[in-house]
Amino acid sequence: MAREATVSQEEVNAVADSIRAAGTKPTARAVRDGLGRGSMATVLRLLHVWQSGQARAPEPQHALPAALQRSLIDFIGQEVAAAKLSLEQELVIAQQAQKDLISENESLLGDLEELQTAYEAVQAQHSQLEGRNAQLLVDISDATRIAENQRQAAESARTELAKVQLRLEGVPTLEAELSRMHAALDTERAARVAADQAAAVGDARLEQSKALIDDLRVRLARAETDAREMHQEAANLRNQVSNLQGSLDSTCKELTQTKGDARHAEAVAAELKGKLAAALSNQQRGATESADPERA
Repeated sequence: MAREATVSQEEVNAVADSIRAAGTKPTARAVRDGLGRGSMATVLRLLHVWQSGQARAPEPQHALPAALQRSLIDFIGQEVAAAKLSLEQELVIAQQAQKDLISENESLLGDLEELQTAYEAVQAQHSQLEGRNAQLLVDISDATRIAENQRQAAESARTELAKVQLRLEGVPTLEAELSRMHAALDTERAARVAADQAAAVGDARLEQSKALIDDLRVRLARAETDAREMHQEAANLRNQVSNLQGSLDSTCKELTQTKGDARHAEAVAAELKGKLAAALSNQQRGATESADPERA
């Protein structure tokens, strides 16, 4: 979602009025510097609203004496030149604002690319962690199976030992069998000790694997949280870029309208000059005919 504007129309109007009162032409950069915050697109949009409220109302036309018409022609020429200069200055200011918007847009695009790269790196790390987690689960399963086999072997050895002891109690005359059973018992005891040791090693490895899995799960949860935050920030930046692009298109349209107004002002000025020149010529011709009635 797009971020809310940090500046209001009243703040922009106040800064623009203070800049104009100081004898300087308000520009988007000057207003944003005066505010100390806000994006260039927001300040430019609000400044256009302020500028639209500064337009002068057209003054009613009055018929002037012939003595003032020649001065009026020169005055209109000067006003047209001044208006043209003002329009050119506004065009330069608007072009500078457009460059600033393009620069800010490029900066945001760069930030978006960096976030996208970071997001891809997090996804790659997440995939690696998933692979390691799967391998650890396989190792734990193997260790559990080995430990179970070793426990079963130890239990079987204990059972055989009990059987041998019963046989020794029931047949006291079988000395040779007893010796053999004792040897088997020693062998079984050694096997039981080895099985117990293997089971202890398997249990230790199982505990280590469980601790490693817990740590990997915590790291995986953190990586997923970071990925979601980066994805959200990327979406915000895409919205900001979209808003800036809209402001840029609006500025281009306003520049085109300003150029058309300038051409229209020049055409109106030329038409006024022609009308005044024709009126002056007609008055001079009438004055000449009045001064020389015989020629008339």
